Amino acid sequence: MSLPGPVTINDMLQMAAQGDRAAFRALYAKAGPKLYAICLRMMRSRDQADDVFQEAMVKVWERSWQFDPAKGDGMAWLATVTRHCALDRMRRTPKNHVTLDDSVTREIEIATAVEMPADLADASGLMRCLDGLREDHRNAVVLAYVNGLTHEELAERLGRPLGTIKSWVKRGLEQLKDCMES
Repeated sequence: MSLPGPVTINDMLQMAAQGDRAAFRALYAKAGPKLYAICLRMMRSRDQADDVFQEAMVKVWERSWQFDPAKGDGMAWLATVTRHCALDRMRRTPKNHVTLDDSVTREIEIATAVEMPADLADASGLMRCLDGLREDHRNAVVLAYVNGLTHEELAERLGRPLGTIKSWVKRGLEQLKDCMES
C-alpha cells in the first residue's frame, strides 16, 4: 500500500497517529536517516545508537498523537523525541570515554547527506541564523543540540553557572526560532 501523492512529514505523523502503518513506514523511510544520524552523533557508538533509534521510533509510533502541527514542524518534533531518548539513555548509562571511530563518522556523513532541496534551504537559513546569535548563545545551543550535552555538562565545560547556561540555551533557541520564521 503506497501513500497518495506528495505527503509531508507532518501528514505522515498525523496519519500514523490514526494507526496508519503505511504512513509510519513512509515516515521511517523519509526521516529515519536524519534521526539515526542524531543518535550516532549523540551516542558515539553504533550499538547504542541502534538501541536509541529503535526506542525513539517506538515512541514516535506510540506518541504520534501528541504531535501538533500548529506548534511546530514534524521533523523538529521527531528530532526532539529522538534527542530526548538519547539523553535518557546517556543519563542511565555510566560515563565512559568513547570516541567516534571512522565508520561512525562516515555513517553520520552519509545519513546527513541524504537531504532534500528544501532541507538544504533550511540548512543555509539555519546557518545564517546561527551566525546571527551571540557567540555564547550559539556555542551553548550547538553543544546542547548537536553534541547532546546536558545543561549540567555545559555548565561544567563552559565554566558558567547552571542558570546562566539555561538562559543562554533558552534565549538562543528563541532567537533561532524568530530568525527562521522571518
